[in-house]
Amino acid sequence: MRSPGILPVPNGRLSPTPGPGLGGEEHIQTVQEGMHARAGALQSAKGFLARVNRVGRKNTCMAASNPEEMHGLVSLSDGMTLASTVERLGKFEELSEMPSPSAFVKPKSILYDIDGKQHRWDLVESHSSVGAILFHKALDALVLVRQFRPAVYAGACRQAEREGRQRPPYSVGFTYELCAGILDKDELSLAEVAAEEVAEECGYAIPASKLSKVSSYMSAIGISGTRQTFFYGEIDESMRINNGGGVRQDGEAIQVLALPLANSREFLYDDSLPKSAGLMFALLWLLHER
Repeated sequence: MRSPGILPVPNGRLSPTPGPGLGGEEHIQTVQEGMHARAGALQSAKGFLARVNRVGRKNTCMAASNPEEMHGLVSLSDGMTLASTVERLGKFEELSEMPSPSAFVKPKSILYDIDGKQHRWDLVESHSSVGAILFHKALDALVLVRQFRPAVYAGACRQAEREGRQRPPYSVGFTYELCAGILDKDELSLAEVAAEEVAEECGYAIPASKLSKVSSYMSAIGISGTRQTFFYGEIDESMRINNGGGVRQDGEAIQVLALPLANSREFLYDDSLPKSAGLMFALLWLLHER
């Protein structure tokens, strides 16, 4: 979520004459770089489409062996899987109190009067956020992410302890979500933050000007009252700049997935797959709009 900025996209273009400041050899080199970039993007797109076709044939010919196969989800992350992230996880311990002040959440209490009587409300001050509803044109799919959420896993551990069960596997702490990020950069517009998150988490470069605001909603209204704003954008493999995955040094391990729109309704109502509220909104919006 904390991105240093969008990585540059290869900008070589075929043109009949050298651009400003370019000599003949420099122009040829620029054109060649552009051709290589487009060739690589085309090869990646063919690979993704082939994976989609394989999943489709598997779902048609045999019963799915797991929920992802059943819903036709295709990974767009080379080498990033749930299993590979689980291998990176080690000790997990829930502390009763924060050992130091947090840069992201601040517990507070509010006193307010109603009907002449004072009441107290405990809350958490936190950042509002943006979410990106990304439609992959070639795959006819919604691009979403899956990642390990310590708070979700901690909740599952507490539930298991109350019920006298052993601690659950780390896999129960993974959730399906939209590409999203907090608003902690005052110098950027909401659309610019969303574009940075798309580059960082999903590996695609989409200009902020190509992201259209959809709507917003109030999240965690009982404890923080933050707002998440949604933007819609369309991508293809020519916009690919990296493998995504988030910021590794910040503990992020984000897998990028493509959900075919044809399977989105079944995925939406499959409550065996933990999803964020933002993702569920995005699916309903896409089903209504497309």
